[in-house]
Amino acid sequence: MSVRPLNVFTVQEGKGGNSIPPADDQLVQYPRLPPIISKTHDGKGRAPPSYNSLFLIPTPTKHKSKIYEDDLPTCWEKQGCLCENNRLLYGLGGFTLMVTGIVYAYEGFTNADDCPLASSIPQILRIEGLSVLGYILLHIILLKYGHPQAARRNEEDIIKHQSNYTMFAVFYLAYVLYLYVLWIIGCSEVFGISNESVDKSRKFGSEASNETWYCAAEFFDFAYYSRIGQTAIQALIGLIIIFYWISVNPNENQRFMKKKWLLWFQILDHDQDGIISQSDVIKTNEKLESIRIYLKQRDVPMDRAKTIAWWKSHVLRRGTNSITFELFANSHDNFNGQYTNSNEFQSAARRCVVEFFDFFSTHEQGRNHPIDDEKFVRFWNMLAGIDEKHARAKLMDFPKLLTTGDLMHAWIGFLQNSNRFQNQFYQSQAVYNVLKREK
Repeated sequence: MSVRPLNVFTVQEGKGGNSIPPADDQLVQYPRLPPIISKTHDGKGRAPPSYNSLFLIPTPTKHKSKIYEDDLPTCWEKQGCLCENNRLLYGLGGFTLMVTGIVYAYEGFTNADDCPLASSIPQILRIEGLSVLGYILLHIILLKYGHPQAARRNEEDIIKHQSNYTMFAVFYLAYVLYLYVLWIIGCSEVFGISNESVDKSRKFGSEASNETWYCAAEFFDFAYYSRIGQTAIQALIGLIIIFYWISVNPNENQRFMKKKWLLWFQILDHDQDGIISQSDVIKTNEKLESIRIYLKQRDVPMDRAKTIAWWKSHVLRRGTNSITFELFANSHDNFNGQYTNSNEFQSAARRCVVEFFDFFSTHEQGRNHPIDDEKFVRFWNMLAGIDEKHARAKLMDFPKLLTTGDLMHAWIGFLQNSNRFQNQFYQSQAVYNVLKREK
């Protein structure tokens, strides 16, 4: 059954009217629900509309702007996907680390007495081997701890889990630094032996006196060449990490933040043409009023002055009657890291969301009202056209006993946080996961 557009009425100075003054295109329009008719009163014998269909505001999609199409993945994203999704490569790396740890530990224990004058070399090798095995164990625990939960949890449990995960992640990073320190100490010990002492050890072997016998030749060769290989790998990994945090990460965070605000812009762009115009303002106001009527968390519509002020302050920021996403992004300094981390941006994003939720809820009535699964699914369908199956799947990202206030704070985190990594507080990822439609 096709969904027919809603009739609207206007509100001016707290009074309802049945027509729109032609000279005033700034009036806020709210949906007037069509009368409920029975099948017997329909001249064409059609079934009356369902209750849910009364709240639908159809979104045209014939001329959808190209800006809403997914960007091609960057080179770094391609490499990240390759490494994360390639189980063979991932397993090979883990297997190599495990073998390295076992061999280091074995050589360190079995050659403990083969270096009378350089006894620290087998000792360091032994410690390093056991530490690498410990790193593998910590990595497995961290992956398991950060795996998506199998069932919805209370907000307190989510925050506690996140706090524990953060503490464990910090310990994990400290442990990685500890491995680097061991590597540096091992290099200084192995490469610190003079060539003359090494040559004497090779020449005399076990017959050499303790004054010249630093290490058995075979063990020293193993320690020396394995240290060279490890040094090359460690240096490469270190350079990649430095390059990532200095160059790649800021750009990717900015790109991710821009992508999230584009999703927000798309919600407000009713006709999906890439420009928020006065027509989009009117249609979005109708949509938000439908949500207010459906949720029943605000008795009366938000007054006209506040409505216009919200659009001008947070969307039409250039003082014009329409705006493109490019101009919208430029009004936010293109979401660069320095700007998005500033108190000015954080405060503006919070005000934008809080006042946006005033369209359909109030602090006194709605912010503590629970949103059950059906309302959750319906809310996203009415607001952004998210299909039921996708919305229900993303319920897992939100806590049990979800309230309108919880949803509002999740939305604030969605617009504020530029960190694209998972396992953040649900407030920074949940809304994005809903709006990011699956392919």
